[in-house]
Amino acid sequence: MTQKRKLRLTTRFQEIFELLSRSVEKDGCFIWKGADRKRVKFPVMVVQISSDQSVIQVRQSSIHESIQTGEVLYLKLPFRDAALKTRVVERVGAKLTLEFPVQLALEEGRKNPRYYFHPSEEKNAQIRTLINRAKVLPERLHNVLVCDISKGGMAVFVPTMSRQFFDVKDQVRLTSLGIHRFDAVLRGEVLFKVPFDVKGTLANRSGYKIGIQFDQELDQATLERFLAKRNLFSITDEQIVRDENFRNQVVSHMAGIRKTLSGKKAFKDLFEVFDRARAENHYLKQHVHLLCQVMSGLGTKLGWISERSVDKLIYVAYLHDVRFTNFPHLARIQSKREFEKLKAGLTDAEQKAFLEAPMYAAELARMDLESYPDAIRILEQQKELPDGTGFPHGMSASFIAPLSALFIVSHYFVDYVIDHPDWTAKDFVKTYQHRLKGQYFQKALRALVD
Repeated sequence: MTQKRKLRLTTRFQEIFELLSRSVEKDGCFIWKGADRKRVKFPVMVVQISSDQSVIQVRQSSIHESIQTGEVLYLKLPFRDAALKTRVVERVGAKLTLEFPVQLALEEGRKNPRYYFHPSEEKNAQIRTLINRAKVLPERLHNVLVCDISKGGMAVFVPTMSRQFFDVKDQVRLTSLGIHRFDAVLRGEVLFKVPFDVKGTLANRSGYKIGIQFDQELDQATLERFLAKRNLFSITDEQIVRDENFRNQVVSHMAGIRKTLSGKKAFKDLFEVFDRARAENHYLKQHVHLLCQVMSGLGTKLGWISERSVDKLIYVAYLHDVRFTNFPHLARIQSKREFEKLKAGLTDAEQKAFLEAPMYAAELARMDLESYPDAIRILEQQKELPDGTGFPHGMSASFIAPLSALFIVSHYFVDYVIDHPDWTAKDFVKTYQHRLKGQYFQKALRALVD
């Protein structure tokens, strides 16, 4: 009897991105049509992942005319029998542009599952390096960022200044994992040390990735506590949108709208600069990504939009912060009230950019002959609040359009999720239900928890 292969589905962006990155220019990749993996496979090579991580480019070893734009394909990667479902965005000769996947299936070859973290999740641990007589270095306690972990070991990021304390075969001791401190000694041995860069929520950091194997398994209860607050990247799961096909369609539409916008002559230069800002500021990229999906899911749940009008909300999400191209940190300021508290520490140019942002985005949409109905109004009202304290017009709830209310609620919700790793929709509603009064705002809030 053949033992059934153990497969695991992952929707973790960092894990998917890491496996795709390792597959670039590697042999052993294949594509095929249909879910049956026994069908004819075509060898390909992954040649590039786009800078905004929205598409993958692969090159066929020979041209297969049967593969067309819009077609659903499966891509097999050369590591751990990993495979993903994607769609052809564009075909130019032997080169295919594929959608970045929302999930990936892989054979779990390890004894224990490994859990991956994005740097913005800030999963921290403390490790003590023990006395190393060969290097004559004292014992030292290091605060490290956890890249991944299993019951049998972990990989951590350490800054360049700490690299001399970690070498292969060195002995270390794990003293804490998140808020959990170890009473008993949990020792480990360094298996590898490689240069490694991370892009966090505050700044890019260069250093080293250190692999550590534990001398005994981490107990399950401690591991589960450490994993418990990993909700940032699961915002698009069934807590908000139960229909997985719909979630996948939204991601597909996002790639299309983003490509269309960056291809417009009036927006091209602006988006090139903004893309660089997003690459350096993780908040901007993740914020827009989540905002698209929350608005689409919540709007559909309310019955205010249809599948055909999802593109309008995605369009608005991509345009709403473009005034902050040169000031990405301003995107974190939620309201005029918060702006007034921070105003003294901002330059005249920064103050001007923040106050101009809604009208600036609305004017861009007005200049776009292919703009969507209601997009201009949503962008213009994006910073209004139902109590009249918003801007630029100080509107009250009765003058704010339903889709503008949807945008405002979704925007506050996404920022709440990013700022609160242990978020729940109920906690958000409790916090904001007294600030976001008015018929349409209250309907949107109720829909989050219904």
